[in-house]
Amino acid sequence: MHVCIHMITMVIHGWNYDVFLSFRGEDTRTSFTGSLYHGLHQKGINVFIDDEKLRRGEQISPSLITAIEESRISIIVFSENYASSTWCLDELAMILECWKTKGQLVFPVFYYVDPSWIRHQRGSFGVAMAKHEVSFKGDVQRLNKWKKALFDAANLSGWSLKNGQGYEYELILRIIDEVCSKLNNTLLHISEHPVGLETRISEVKSLLQFEKPVEEVCFFGIHGHGGIGKTTIARALYNSIANEFEVTSFLTDIRESSTQRQGLVQLQETLLYETVGEKNIKLGNVYKGIPIIKKRLCCKKVLLILDDVDKLEQLQALAGGRDWFGFGSVIIITTRDKQLLASHLVDKTYEVKKLNHEEAFELFTWNAFKRKASDKEYMEISNNVVLYAEGLPLALKVMGSNLFGKTVEEWKSALAKYEKIPNKEVQNVLRVTFDNLEENEKEIFLDIACFFKGETVEYVEKTLQACGFFPKFGISVLTDRSLVSIDEYNRLRMHDLIQDMGREVVREVSPLEPGKRSRLWNHEDVIEVLTESSGTYRIQGMMVDLPDQYMVHLKDDSFKKMKNLKILIVRNGQFYGSPQHLPNNLRMLDWMEYPSSSLPPTFQPKKLVALNLSRSRFTLQEPFKHFDSLTSMDLSHCEFLTKLPDVSSVPNLTELNLDYCTNLEKIDDSLGFLENLTELRAYGCTKLKDFPQAIKLTSLKTLILNWCSSLQTFPTILAKMENLISISIEGTGIEELPPSIGNLVALEELSMTSCLRLKELPENIDMLQNLRNLDIEGCPQLRSFLTKLRELGKSTLTFGNVQSLNLENCGLIDEDLPIVFKCFPNLSSLVLSGNNFLTLPRCIQEYDSLQMLHLDDCKELREIPCIPPNSRYINARNCKSLTAESSNLLLSQETFEACELQIMVPGARIPEWFDHIREGEYMTFLVHEKFPPIILCFALAIESEMKKSFSCEIRFYINGEEVYELEIPRSFSEMVTDHVWLFDLRTHPSFEFHDLESYLVEDWNQIEISCVKINESPNVNISWCGVHICRQEANMEDIIFKDPDVDLDSDHEAKDDEDMEAFYAILDAENSDNKVVCESSNRTKPSEETKKVLKTLHDYLTKDFSVLLRPNEYNTMKSTLDYLTNLPTEERISVEIRSLVIEVSRQFTCWSYDYTNESKKIESTKAKLLKRDELEEGLEANKSLFREVKCLENELFNELEYLEERKKELEELINGVRANITASQEAKNMVAHTKREIFEKAKILKVQRDELKEQVHCLRDEHELAKKSQANIRDEWLKLGEKFNNTIKNEK
Repeated sequence: MHVCIHMITMVIHGWNYDVFLSFRGEDTRTSFTGSLYHGLHQKGINVFIDDEKLRRGEQISPSLITAIEESRISIIVFSENYASSTWCLDELAMILECWKTKGQLVFPVFYYVDPSWIRHQRGSFGVAMAKHEVSFKGDVQRLNKWKKALFDAANLSGWSLKNGQGYEYELILRIIDEVCSKLNNTLLHISEHPVGLETRISEVKSLLQFEKPVEEVCFFGIHGHGGIGKTTIARALYNSIANEFEVTSFLTDIRESSTQRQGLVQLQETLLYETVGEKNIKLGNVYKGIPIIKKRLCCKKVLLILDDVDKLEQLQALAGGRDWFGFGSVIIITTRDKQLLASHLVDKTYEVKKLNHEEAFELFTWNAFKRKASDKEYMEISNNVVLYAEGLPLALKVMGSNLFGKTVEEWKSALAKYEKIPNKEVQNVLRVTFDNLEENEKEIFLDIACFFKGETVEYVEKTLQACGFFPKFGISVLTDRSLVSIDEYNRLRMHDLIQDMGREVVREVSPLEPGKRSRLWNHEDVIEVLTESSGTYRIQGMMVDLPDQYMVHLKDDSFKKMKNLKILIVRNGQFYGSPQHLPNNLRMLDWMEYPSSSLPPTFQPKKLVALNLSRSRFTLQEPFKHFDSLTSMDLSHCEFLTKLPDVSSVPNLTELNLDYCTNLEKIDDSLGFLENLTELRAYGCTKLKDFPQAIKLTSLKTLILNWCSSLQTFPTILAKMENLISISIEGTGIEELPPSIGNLVALEELSMTSCLRLKELPENIDMLQNLRNLDIEGCPQLRSFLTKLRELGKSTLTFGNVQSLNLENCGLIDEDLPIVFKCFPNLSSLVLSGNNFLTLPRCIQEYDSLQMLHLDDCKELREIPCIPPNSRYINARNCKSLTAESSNLLLSQETFEACELQIMVPGARIPEWFDHIREGEYMTFLVHEKFPPIILCFALAIESEMKKSFSCEIRFYINGEEVYELEIPRSFSEMVTDHVWLFDLRTHPSFEFHDLESYLVEDWNQIEISCVKINESPNVNISWCGVHICRQEANMEDIIFKDPDVDLDSDHEAKDDEDMEAFYAILDAENSDNKVVCESSNRTKPSEETKKVLKTLHDYLTKDFSVLLRPNEYNTMKSTLDYLTNLPTEERISVEIRSLVIEVSRQFTCWSYDYTNESKKIESTKAKLLKRDELEEGLEANKSLFREVKCLENELFNELEYLEERKKELEELINGVRANITASQEAKNMVAHTKREIFEKAKILKVQRDELKEQVHCLRDEHELAKKSQANIRDEWLKLGEKFNNTIKNEK
């Protein structure tokens, strides 16, 4: 399997040899390997076999290295003495390197050797490697390379030949057949640099399940947008699996080929030629070709790849149905249109994902520098280019090739150009899909590319629906064509280069005059149009997202000419002045920080659907007018908004967001009667007191009034509200819930956390029969409700549908718990954390549905007599008062055998029933082929009270490679003592044991499991860990906690001992038979010559044994013994003498060999003893050096302590500076606010001044006239006085 995966990375090199044979000449050259070479050669296979006589020195020659590199297949014949040859080991290491880097096929043959000997260097392989370690002790790297190569090769699939298990010639024929099948396939060129390809092919093959026999015809689709690498994957997949099929065909560029004259007919003819060899067939038309293809291929196992399909008629002409092909056939289709695959009833599909950053960087570097590593001075700009390409292989190749050999400045200039005007070659590939869209989908695509990337689907659909499009269908088409995608948060995603393609389509319409384009998004174009009032009726949408330093001077007619403007989005921008005119054709007005307190008086937005004026100065002093179509209104964070006026003229409003309007005091009663309102939010409106007294919101689904702390009354519900699902009134000042709450017949969630003024719940709350989640955390005063129920003896299933109940920090005591379980009998989740009870009631064991039980911070809790029978999660964090019996119950093996469970409980030791316990954060064990279900345990050591929370993940390593990371969704916080965490992996929703089995080899596999903290908490450490095997679902013979090969070797040694004992028993029996025969013969005297030889033997037997090993004496002794042991029967010597001669001959042969070996050992040990003395001296010198280094270490440690103290001092200074910065920032913000207020006041004063300035001349004239009038009045007054005085005088 692993070989096949590596084969996909192969690039066609033009191999010089078909097969390279690696073997130990003295073991197999004249036997097995020679026969294999001859058989392959007869089949016309070009085999490289080296001449061992030409080997010289310790290392293989360059010509041999070249032969390995230029061979398509390597066959390694592992024989008993293979590892004793350094040439063989070097060959092996080179072969394995080509296997990994060039995709070379490698097949091992285990010729009378066990693969485990090779894998773990035991038996003859262990002896050989031990000798090499002595000979090459200075070349550790080379030794490790050999060991790694032996281990990897032993794990490959191959052939094994053992005693009594078949004939050699049969194995040779099987090898020849396999080699021929591998060589018969014509491979396709894949890519010059197949980066990231191996992972994707592995994913595809896992979907195709090629490791299992395929009986049905399988249609498989590979889809993705242009340039993502679909064809490359298809070619690599073809190379990897083609040898599994009877006939194969790869039809490329079907989209382009089918547009040519008779294009589909030519493709049908090509298919017949490549599969059944029809060279001269002329079909004439498609409909004639269909039955011929079906007839010729219906009985054949076919691999057919149809590349770049874009129309259903192409599939109908080339692969119309499963009955066209024989059993086991696989039809692979690459396309940009996912819906096309669904229409053709494809079995499985694979979406090609973009390259990750590392893969993208490597691919770009290969193309930009023609090597794997980039130059240092190019590193930053290279990273910027890779980020711009966003993992698209086509863009990385094109831009890398274009930038090759250019300077850094040229790179920067090119990137700036690409960001504004995308590369034409890349755009042409991406635009093919856009050009094939219908008009409705084109317009939707352009709107998303220009404005709505990253927005929710619901938001975009609502806006585009108002613009006259059909977005639900249109977005589904764009998704099928891989132009957009929808993430897990239901937001629209689009590749940056596809977005650039869409924007370029808009820009091309009017490159030099942005006011004549349909959509504007670039800030420079937007500023030009607004400041110069150059907009036209062609503009349908505009997004204003300006850099912070830009200020736009709005003119009275900035928007006046944009009569067709439907979408106006202002994300960021500072404006001088406010809009005096807005187009009445707007469908969406999304203007955060809107600069005015009101909309223009001439604005009549009858078609406006969405209005977002959050964080603005908007005050909404007048009732709404002309908002007939408005469905969504967002006024959140409008700090100047004090009241919400009459909204009865907004009948279609569905969403209203008033979050954090901190000065909002009143909401008009008309809001309570909007029939279409589905969501009402007023989170954090701390001054809100006057809320509608009554509501009849028949469509309302969600009501959020959290932390409206001044709100004291909950509205009366006038009629049944059958759609309201969720109410959240956390932290409000509400004192009671009205009896009319029974009208909330559909209510599923009710959250009243920290409602401290709420004294009790209404008696008819049990009418909420659909209530699923009830949260009254932090409301200890509501204990009175439970007390009342207890006193009344109310035991009906009042809240039978409630599944989740949160009673955290509600002051509960023991007598409260039974009534909780009686009134809430069907809970699946119960939170009792932070309460004061001492014992859990025994009745808890009767609640089958309860799966999650939170008891954390119940510091008085002592007794847990039992647990619910179907528990999945129990959290007893910081329950320090638990008795030993209760802790033992939670941690017992019986508990975990009864439930698949997670438990957190105070403690410091791993339970003894765990199969394997190890100190530290990781553990290892061995499994055979199948990964067993397991329970993990980790002991968390708390050094001091932990204030911060930490999260962790469990990592799995198989044979040294990390294969899986399991992130734990829950975090641990505020622990005050050591804890034990037991985790049955079967409880994790996303974990599947079979996901790990694909990484196992067909032998023993080393498993390592570790618990790693994600966000570090210095107060907690993983002190112990353990693993328990779930025996009900596992075979314990396939799991061990020590190296299995130790037992295997001992078994082999025992078998060898038995064989040797049997051999000598046979010899003894033969000797006994001979003895009987000899004794029965006539006794006669030996000849004179024999007597002399016997005399010589007698003399030699009296000499020292070392003398006999001298050359002359040794030869004489050997000839003497040969003469005597081969005496004919006519020589009349006794049976006893004959037996002694045979014994002497055997012992001499054996002892001479042993004596020589012992002499060598004496020399060797003497040399080693001398070496030991030298090493002893070296060790003494090393000790002295160690002491010196130790002193240096202590000095450095002291210096480090001083630097740490200095660091703390500097950190305190830094914190002080940060505090000053914060204070200065706050002061700056205050000054800025004051500056803004002064500026606004100045604008008002200026307006007043300008009004008076125009009246200066009139005022001065009026002033002079007034002065003259005053003078006249004074004169007249004096005259009147004089007249009066004269009159008085006259009367006197």
